[in-house]
Amino acid sequence: MKFRTALYTVIFVLAIVMVITLIVFWSVYIINDYRTIRQLHAIVHGGGYTVPSAARWTVLVLGIAFLGILIAVLSVFFANLVRGNRFKQQQRDFGNMITHELRLPLSSIQVFAQTLLQRPVEPGERNQFTEGILSECSRLSLLIDQLLKFQQMEQGKLPVRKTSLDAGEFLNAFAGKWPRALKVRVEETARLQADPMLLELALANLVSNAEKYGRGGTPEIVLSRPDSKAQFIVRDGGRPIPQKFVKRIFRKYYRMPNVNTRRQTGVGLGLYIVKNIASLHHGSIKVHPLVPPEAAAEGNEFILRLPAQVS
Repeated sequence: MKFRTALYTVIFVLAIVMVITLIVFWSVYIINDYRTIRQLHAIVHGGGYTVPSAARWTVLVLGIAFLGILIAVLSVFFANLVRGNRFKQQQRDFGNMITHELRLPLSSIQVFAQTLLQRPVEPGERNQFTEGILSECSRLSLLIDQLLKFQQMEQGKLPVRKTSLDAGEFLNAFAGKWPRALKVRVEETARLQADPMLLELALANLVSNAEKYGRGGTPEIVLSRPDSKAQFIVRDGGRPIPQKFVKRIFRKYYRMPNVNTRRQTGVGLGLYIVKNIASLHHGSIKVHPLVPPEAAAEGNEFILRLPAQVS
Protein backbone atom coordinates (compact mmCIF):
# COMPACT_ATOMS: atom_id res chain seq x y z
CA MET A 1 0.00 0.00 0.00
CA LYS A 2 2.84 2.41 0.79
CA PHE A 3 4.56 1.53 -2.50
CA ARG A 4 1.34 2.16 -4.43
CA THR A 5 0.82 5.53 -2.75
CA ALA A 6 4.42 6.50 -3.49
CA LEU A 7 3.96 5.46 -7.13
CA TYR A 8 0.79 7.55 -7.46
CA THR A 9 2.63 10.50 -5.91
CA VAL A 10 5.49 10.24 -8.43
CA ILE A 11 3.05 9.99 -11.36
CA PHE A 12 1.08 13.00 -10.10
CA VAL A 13 4.22 15.13 -9.67
CA LEU A 14 5.45 14.19 -13.15
CA ALA A 15 2.06 15.08 -14.66
CA ILE A 16 2.08 18.50 -12.97
CA VAL A 17 5.65 19.17 -14.14
CA MET A 18 4.69 18.22 -17.71
CA VAL A 19 1.65 20.50 -17.67
CA ILE A 20 3.64 23.45 -16.31
CA THR A 21 6.37 22.84 -18.92
CA LEU A 22 3.71 22.79 -21.65
CA ILE A 23 2.30 26.11 -20.44
CA VAL A 24 5.75 27.73 -20.50
CA PHE A 25 6.64 26.45 -24.00
CA TRP A 26 3.17 27.32 -25.29
CA SER A 27 3.51 30.91 -24.05
CA VAL A 28 7.00 31.31 -25.50
CA TYR A 29 5.91 29.81 -28.83
CA ILE A 30 2.90 32.13 -29.22
CA ILE A 31 4.96 35.23 -28.34
CA ASN A 32 7.75 34.29 -30.77
CA ASP A 33 5.23 33.36 -33.47
CA TYR A 34 3.60 36.76 -33.10
CA ARG A 35 6.95 38.51 -33.53
CA THR A 36 7.83 36.38 -36.60
CA ILE A 37 4.56 37.20 -38.34
CA ARG A 38 5.13 40.92 -37.76
CA GLN A 39 8.67 40.72 -39.20
CA LEU A 40 7.56 38.77 -42.32
CA HIS A 41 4.73 41.21 -43.00
CA ALA A 42 7.10 44.16 -42.66
CA ILE A 43 9.53 42.57 -45.15
CA VAL A 44 6.87 41.70 -47.75
CA HIS A 45 4.56 44.68 -47.53
CA GLY A 46 6.67 47.21 -45.74
CA GLY A 47 5.49 49.37 -42.90
CA GLY A 48 3.95 48.21 -39.69
CA TYR A 49 1.43 45.53 -39.20
CA THR A 50 -0.67 44.72 -36.23
CA VAL A 51 -1.65 41.08 -35.84
CA PRO A 52 -5.16 40.71 -34.45
CA SER A 53 -3.74 40.14 -30.97
CA ALA A 54 -7.10 40.02 -29.17
CA ALA A 55 -7.98 36.69 -30.74
CA ARG A 56 -4.49 35.28 -30.21
CA TRP A 57 -4.34 36.32 -26.56
CA THR A 58 -7.85 34.97 -26.06
CA VAL A 59 -6.66 31.58 -27.29
CA LEU A 60 -3.63 31.79 -24.99
CA VAL A 61 -5.74 32.72 -21.96
CA LEU A 62 -8.30 30.01 -22.68
CA GLY A 63 -5.54 27.46 -23.12
CA ILE A 64 -3.93 28.42 -19.82
CA ALA A 65 -7.34 28.34 -18.12
CA PHE A 66 -7.99 24.89 -19.54
CA LEU A 67 -4.65 23.63 -18.30
CA GLY A 68 -5.34 25.20 -14.90
CA ILE A 69 -8.63 23.32 -14.72
CA LEU A 70 -6.79 20.16 -15.75
CA ILE A 71 -4.29 20.64 -12.91
CA ALA A 72 -7.15 21.20 -10.44
CA VAL A 73 -8.92 18.04 -11.64
CA LEU A 74 -5.71 16.03 -11.36
CA SER A 75 -5.14 17.41 -7.85
CA VAL A 76 -8.64 16.46 -6.70
CA PHE A 77 -8.31 13.03 -8.29
CA PHE A 78 -4.95 12.47 -6.61
CA ALA A 79 -6.22 13.65 -3.21
CA ASN A 80 -9.25 11.35 -3.41
CA LEU A 81 -7.05 8.47 -4.53
CA VAL A 82 -4.67 8.89 -1.61
CA ARG A 83 -7.56 9.39 0.82
CA GLY A 84 -9.26 6.24 -0.46
CA ASN A 85 -6.08 4.20 -0.12
CA ARG A 86 -5.52 5.53 3.38
CA PHE A 87 -9.11 4.71 4.35
CA LYS A 88 -8.78 1.16 3.03
CA GLN A 89 -5.56 0.72 4.99
CA GLN A 90 -7.25 2.08 8.13
CA GLN A 91 -10.09 -0.41 7.65
CA ARG A 92 -7.62 -3.28 7.37
CA ASP A 93 -5.68 -2.12 10.42
CA PHE A 94 -8.91 -1.58 12.34
CA GLY A 95 -10.11 -5.12 11.57
CA ASN A 96 -6.77 -6.56 12.69
CA MET A 97 -6.79 -4.51 15.90
CA ILE A 98 -10.38 -5.54 16.71
CA THR A 99 -9.48 -9.20 16.28
CA HIS A 100 -6.43 -8.76 18.50
CA GLU A 101 -8.33 -6.82 21.16
CA LEU A 102 -11.12 -9.40 21.34
CA ARG A 103 -8.72 -12.33 21.51
CA LEU A 104 -6.62 -10.95 24.39
CA PRO A 105 -9.30 -10.78 27.14
CA LEU A 106 -10.95 -13.99 25.95
CA SER A 107 -7.62 -15.82 26.15
CA SER A 108 -7.01 -14.50 29.66
CA ILE A 109 -10.50 -15.48 30.81
CA GLN A 110 -10.00 -18.96 29.33
CA VAL A 111 -6.69 -19.43 31.16
CA PHE A 112 -8.17 -18.30 34.50
CA ALA A 113 -11.22 -20.52 34.10
CA GLN A 114 -9.19 -23.59 33.08
CA THR A 115 -6.88 -23.13 36.06
CA LEU A 116 -9.84 -23.00 38.44
CA LEU A 117 -11.30 -26.17 36.92
CA GLN A 118 -8.13 -28.26 36.59
CA ARG A 119 -6.63 -27.96 40.06
CA PRO A 120 -7.63 -26.96 43.58
CA VAL A 121 -6.56 -23.44 44.52
CA GLU A 122 -6.24 -21.58 47.78
CA PRO A 123 -8.97 -19.03 48.63
CA GLY A 124 -6.59 -16.12 48.13
CA GLU A 125 -5.47 -17.42 44.75
CA ARG A 126 -9.09 -18.09 43.77
CA ASN A 127 -9.93 -14.47 44.55
CA GLN A 128 -7.04 -13.32 42.35
CA PHE A 129 -8.27 -15.44 39.46
CA THR A 130 -11.82 -14.20 39.95
CA GLU A 131 -10.66 -10.59 39.99
CA GLY A 132 -8.65 -11.26 36.84
CA ILE A 133 -11.73 -12.65 35.08
CA LEU A 134 -13.81 -9.64 36.16
CA SER A 135 -11.08 -7.24 35.02
CA GLU A 136 -10.86 -8.85 31.58
CA CYS A 137 -14.66 -8.87 31.30
CA SER A 138 -14.60 -5.15 32.09
CA ARG A 139 -12.07 -4.51 29.30
CA LEU A 140 -14.14 -6.58 26.88
CA SER A 141 -17.32 -4.74 27.85
CA LEU A 142 -15.62 -1.37 27.31
CA LEU A 143 -14.42 -2.43 23.86
CA ILE A 144 -17.92 -3.57 22.88
CA ASP A 145 -19.40 -0.28 24.16
CA GLN A 146 -16.81 1.63 22.09
CA LEU A 147 -17.73 -0.26 18.92
CA LEU A 148 -21.48 0.15 19.43
CA LYS A 149 -21.29 3.86 20.24
CA PHE A 150 -18.84 4.44 17.38
CA GLN A 151 -21.23 2.84 14.90
CA GLN A 152 -24.14 4.95 16.22
CA MET A 153 -22.02 8.12 16.01
CA GLU A 154 -21.04 7.40 12.42
CA GLN A 155 -24.69 6.88 11.49
CA GLY A 156 -25.84 9.96 13.45
CA LYS A 157 -28.13 7.78 15.58
CA LEU A 158 -26.46 7.99 18.99
CA PRO A 159 -29.25 8.49 21.57
CA VAL A 160 -28.57 11.14 24.21
CA ARG A 161 -30.80 10.91 27.30
CA LYS A 162 -29.79 13.74 29.60
CA THR A 163 -30.83 13.87 33.21
CA SER A 164 -29.91 16.03 36.19
CA LEU A 165 -27.17 14.45 38.29
CA ASP A 166 -24.66 15.38 40.97
CA ALA A 167 -21.17 15.16 39.52
CA GLY A 168 -19.52 14.25 42.84
CA GLU A 169 -21.95 11.43 43.58
CA PHE A 170 -21.69 10.20 40.01
CA LEU A 171 -17.87 10.14 40.17
CA ASN A 172 -17.80 8.24 43.48
CA ALA A 173 -20.27 5.69 42.11
CA PHE A 174 -18.14 5.31 38.97
CA ALA A 175 -14.99 4.72 41.05
CA GLY A 176 -16.85 2.16 43.16
CA LYS A 177 -17.71 0.13 40.06
CA TRP A 178 -14.28 0.39 38.45
CA PRO A 179 -12.64 -3.04 38.73
CA ARG A 180 -9.10 -1.78 39.37
CA ALA A 181 -7.38 0.78 41.62
CA LEU A 182 -8.48 4.35 41.01
CA LYS A 183 -7.88 7.57 42.98
CA VAL A 184 -10.72 10.08 43.23
CA ARG A 185 -10.70 13.59 44.69
CA VAL A 186 -13.76 15.85 44.71
CA GLU A 187 -12.65 19.44 45.25
CA GLU A 188 -16.03 20.94 44.39
CA THR A 189 -19.10 19.23 42.99
CA ALA A 190 -21.69 20.51 40.54
CA ARG A 191 -25.01 19.51 39.03
CA LEU A 192 -25.03 18.45 35.40
CA GLN A 193 -27.52 17.81 32.63
CA ALA A 194 -25.86 14.76 31.16
CA ASP A 195 -26.46 11.28 29.86
CA PRO A 196 -25.13 9.00 32.66
CA MET A 197 -24.23 6.14 30.31
CA LEU A 198 -22.31 8.38 27.89
CA LEU A 199 -20.53 10.23 30.70
CA GLU A 200 -19.54 6.91 32.25
CA LEU A 201 -18.22 5.71 28.89
CA ALA A 202 -16.18 8.90 28.47
CA LEU A 203 -14.59 8.54 31.92
CA ALA A 204 -14.01 4.82 31.35
CA ASN A 205 -12.12 5.55 28.13
CA LEU A 206 -9.96 8.19 29.81
CA VAL A 207 -9.18 5.99 32.82
CA SER A 208 -8.49 2.99 30.59
CA ASN A 209 -6.00 5.09 28.60
CA ALA A 210 -4.38 6.29 31.83
CA GLU A 211 -3.93 2.67 32.91
CA LYS A 212 -2.43 1.57 29.60
CA TYR A 213 0.01 4.45 29.22
CA GLY A 214 0.60 5.35 32.87
CA ARG A 215 3.64 3.09 33.31
CA GLY A 216 2.04 1.12 36.14
CA GLY A 217 0.79 4.08 38.20
CA THR A 218 -2.73 4.41 39.58
CA PRO A 219 -4.89 6.85 37.59
CA GLU A 220 -6.46 9.78 39.41
CA ILE A 221 -9.66 11.73 38.71
CA VAL A 222 -10.08 15.20 40.19
CA LEU A 223 -13.46 16.96 40.06
CA SER A 224 -13.65 20.73 40.37
CA ARG A 225 -15.88 23.60 39.23
CA PRO A 226 -13.99 26.49 37.60
CA ASP A 227 -15.93 29.14 35.65
CA SER A 228 -19.34 27.49 36.12
CA LYS A 229 -18.05 24.29 34.50
CA ALA A 230 -17.85 20.80 35.89
CA GLN A 231 -14.26 19.77 35.26
CA PHE A 232 -13.05 16.16 35.34
CA ILE A 233 -9.26 15.87 35.24
CA VAL A 234 -7.89 12.38 34.58
CA ARG A 235 -4.17 12.17 35.41
CA ASP A 236 -1.67 9.51 34.48
CA GLY A 237 2.03 9.02 35.08
CA GLY A 238 2.93 8.20 31.49
CA ARG A 239 5.32 9.91 29.13
CA PRO A 240 4.19 13.46 28.27
CA ILE A 241 2.51 13.60 24.86
CA PRO A 242 4.57 15.71 22.40
CA GLN A 243 2.85 18.93 21.37
CA LYS A 244 2.66 17.91 17.70
CA PHE A 245 0.39 14.99 18.66
CA VAL A 246 -1.85 16.87 21.13
CA LYS A 247 -4.63 17.52 18.60
CA ARG A 248 -4.15 14.41 16.50
CA ILE A 249 -4.85 11.93 19.31
CA PHE A 250 -8.56 12.82 19.23
CA ARG A 251 -8.89 11.77 15.59
CA LYS A 252 -10.67 8.61 14.53
CA TYR A 253 -8.40 5.52 14.44
CA TYR A 254 -5.39 7.59 15.48
CA ARG A 255 -2.73 5.96 17.65
CA MET A 256 0.30 8.03 18.51
CA PRO A 257 3.42 6.56 16.90
CA ASN A 258 6.00 5.57 19.47
CA VAL A 259 8.11 2.59 20.43
CA ASN A 260 5.40 1.26 22.73
CA THR A 261 2.49 1.40 20.25
CA ARG A 262 2.89 -2.19 19.16
CA ARG A 263 2.75 -3.36 22.76
CA GLN A 264 -0.22 -1.26 23.81
CA THR A 265 -3.85 -2.25 23.48
CA GLY A 266 -6.62 -0.20 21.92
CA VAL A 267 -8.20 0.42 18.54
CA GLY A 268 -7.82 4.20 18.24
CA LEU A 269 -11.46 5.02 19.06
CA GLY A 270 -11.45 5.87 22.78
CA LEU A 271 -10.45 9.54 22.65
CA TYR A 272 -12.46 10.09 19.46
CA ILE A 273 -15.55 8.85 21.31
CA VAL A 274 -14.75 11.06 24.32
CA LYS A 275 -14.48 14.09 22.03
CA ASN A 276 -17.88 13.34 20.47
CA ILE A 277 -19.53 12.78 23.86
CA ALA A 278 -18.14 16.10 25.10
CA SER A 279 -19.47 17.83 21.98
CA LEU A 280 -22.93 16.28 22.44
CA HIS A 281 -22.99 17.83 25.94
CA HIS A 282 -21.69 21.23 24.70
CA GLY A 283 -18.45 20.58 26.51
CA SER A 284 -14.80 20.11 25.58
CA ILE A 285 -11.89 17.74 26.02
CA LYS A 286 -8.19 18.59 25.87
CA VAL A 287 -4.90 17.18 27.04
CA HIS A 288 -2.22 18.98 29.01
CA PRO A 289 1.20 17.24 29.08
CA LEU A 290 2.98 17.51 32.44
CA VAL A 291 6.68 18.20 32.01
CA PRO A 292 9.09 19.00 34.90
CA PRO A 293 10.06 21.49 36.21
CA GLU A 294 6.66 23.08 35.41
CA ALA A 295 5.01 19.99 36.94
CA ALA A 296 6.04 17.92 39.94
CA ALA A 297 6.25 14.73 37.85
CA GLU A 298 5.87 13.56 34.27
CA GLY A 299 2.43 12.63 33.01
CA ASN A 300 -0.64 13.90 31.22
CA GLU A 301 -3.89 15.55 32.26
CA PHE A 302 -6.99 14.91 30.19
CA ILE A 303 -9.45 17.67 31.03
CA LEU A 304 -13.15 17.03 30.35
CA ARG A 305 -15.29 20.15 30.90
CA LEU A 306 -19.09 20.13 30.86
CA PRO A 307 -21.58 22.95 31.51
CA ALA A 308 -22.80 22.99 35.11
CA GLN A 309 -26.35 23.83 36.07
CA VAL A 310 -26.92 27.19 37.69
CA SER A 311 -28.29 26.63 41.18
